[in-house]
Amino acid sequence: MKKYITLLFVSLFALTACEEDLVIYDVENGQAIATITNGSQQTLPVPDTGDTAIIEVGVTTVSDVDRSISISIDQTQTTAQPDEYSIDQSTLVIPAGSFVGQIEIDANFSAIPETGITSLVINVDDVAGADALEGTLTHTINFFRFCPFEGDATFLGDYQLETVTLGIFDTPTLTDGVVTISQGATVADRRFSVAAYPAFGAFTPFQFSFSLICGEIVVSQVEGINVGCGGANGIAPTTATISTYDSADDSELIINFIDDYRDQCGWGAPEVQIRLTKI
Repeated sequence: MKKYITLLFVSLFALTACEEDLVIYDVENGQAIATITNGSQQTLPVPDTGDTAIIEVGVTTVSDVDRSISISIDQTQTTAQPDEYSIDQSTLVIPAGSFVGQIEIDANFSAIPETGITSLVINVDDVAGADALEGTLTHTINFFRFCPFEGDATFLGDYQLETVTLGIFDTPTLTDGVVTISQGATVADRRFSVAAYPAFGAFTPFQFSFSLICGEIVVSQVEGINVGCGGANGIAPTTATISTYDSADDSELIINFIDDYRDQCGWGAPEVQIRLTKI
């Protein structure tokens, strides 16, 4: 997941310093320019074992001593909470004799929200002995939870939807039949279009969305499914029966969720179960 970009630099010729404590930043007396070399942003899927993002900071000249890197968090743009990440302070340096330093940011799986994306925006404020290349010293890291699928499993394509447990009024909440599962905002997110309450008529389909997160299926809350009692009913994830999946087998998914979670119809917001079988 780490990208390495090779910088082209002019040839350097060694000069001998007259004083032992002289710091030589540019042995050709040219300007030392600092920039972030691996782009302005990256997306980091974080498994339950955690992961590390790298920000590469490069300069156009070498130094005979370590160059310190000063950074700050852009609080106006950052949505990640402080416990979602930690910055390895020992990596805030470009080592002596090197053109590139690698800042390490460790992501904390347990603190990252169960679904969705959060962002950490880091400004590189200063690199000792170098001038910043304008507009290149801000980097965004997008965090989300995800454990890679195994084998040929993709959890995409056509599935047969079957109601296992009924919803309000002892009827299916979703329409049985073939649905097409596609990827959502991240590689962990899935969605399909389906109409609600087929027993009561033909209604406009809505997006049923869920996330596959390290063995657990998390259903996204939907405020309105285009039909309901005194307003559009909503569905929500359940905490009673957690849905799970096998990361190496996408042949079947069994998903539990809450029908009419606000209980607008007075049926007690029942837990519904559906089965999706790959065609």
